[in-house]
Amino acid sequence: MMTPELVNWTLSSIDEGNKHFAPPLDLREAVNNIQALPPLPGIAAKIMKLASDPYADAAKLAEIVEMDPILTTQVIRWASSSMYGFKGKISSVKDAISSVLGYPFVFNLVLGLTALQPLKAPIEGVIGMRTFWEHALASTRLMRALNQRLGENRFDEQTVFLVALMHNIGFPLLGDQFIDEFNSLANMVEVNPDLNRVKLEKFALGVDHCELGSWLLRTWSMPKSVVDVIYHHHNPHYRGENHRLSLLTYINDYMLAQLHIGDGCTQFEIEEILSVLNLDLESCNELLNGMEQEMDAVSSLVEICLGG
Repeated sequence: MMTPELVNWTLSSIDEGNKHFAPPLDLREAVNNIQALPPLPGIAAKIMKLASDPYADAAKLAEIVEMDPILTTQVIRWASSSMYGFKGKISSVKDAISSVLGYPFVFNLVLGLTALQPLKAPIEGVIGMRTFWEHALASTRLMRALNQRLGENRFDEQTVFLVALMHNIGFPLLGDQFIDEFNSLANMVEVNPDLNRVKLEKFALGVDHCELGSWLLRTWSMPKSVVDVIYHHHNPHYRGENHRLSLLTYINDYMLAQLHIGDGCTQFEIEEILSVLNLDLESCNELLNGMEQEMDAVSSLVEICLGG
C-alpha cells in the first residue's frame, strides 16, 4: 500500500511546472530479462580465492594487487595518506600491507575497489559514485568503531568491513545497467529530499537498491552474511540469521545521516535497535563526534577511489 506521504508527493508532483517529475517506472521485468550481470573482475576473483588459501600472506596478496598498475597506485597512496600518519616511505604494496594497513584491510579494500571497477555509474549527484564512496568509506570506519563496542558479541572485522563498503552497491549497479532510470531516480531524490529513499525507489522503479545489490553479490558468490545484510539493511524488523549485523548497518546509516552523509535520516525505532545490540545513544554519539573530525581525511580517500 502506498503511504500517505507518497500519495501527497505524487499529487503535488503531477504539475506542469515540475520538470523533474516522471511517471513511475518498473524495473522488475527489465531486471529479470538481463541475460548476465557484470562478472566479478579477474583480480577480485583471485582475491576471493586467496581467502581459502591457508598459506595466504602479504606477499601473495601484493602479487595479485600488482597485476594492476592503477590498483597498485591506489593502495600505495592510501597507505601514504595523512589518515594513517606513517612517516616512512611506502614504495610497494607489500610495504603498504606490512607497515601500515594490514592484510585484512587491504584484502577487503582491494576486493571492493576491483568489484566496483566495471560499474560505470555517473560520478556526481545525490546517488552518484562520489556520494557512494563517501558513505562507504565513512561506514568502514564508523561500523568498525561500533563493532568494537559490542565486546565479546562483536562480528568478524573482515565481514564488517565488506558490509560497510558494499551495502549500497545497488546504486552503482543501477547506474551501470539502467542509466535513464538512474537519472530519473536521482532527479526525484533531489527534489524530494525528505522522503524515505527506499520507499521512493520502490514507488518509482518497482525495486530498490537493497534488492539490486543483493542480487549482484549473490551472483558473485559473496558470503551469505554480506548478501543478507545488503538485502535487509533498511528493514529494522528483519530477524533472520544475520539480523544483528543488519541492525548494526542500520544504526551506522542513521548516525552518518546526522553528518548529512547518506540516507539514514528516516530510520526509526533507534532506541529499540540500540538495546538489541546492547549499545547506548551516548556512546554512539561520542563515536560520531570522532567521525566528524575524520571526514576531511575520508574525502581525500574518496578521490583515490575515484581515480583522482
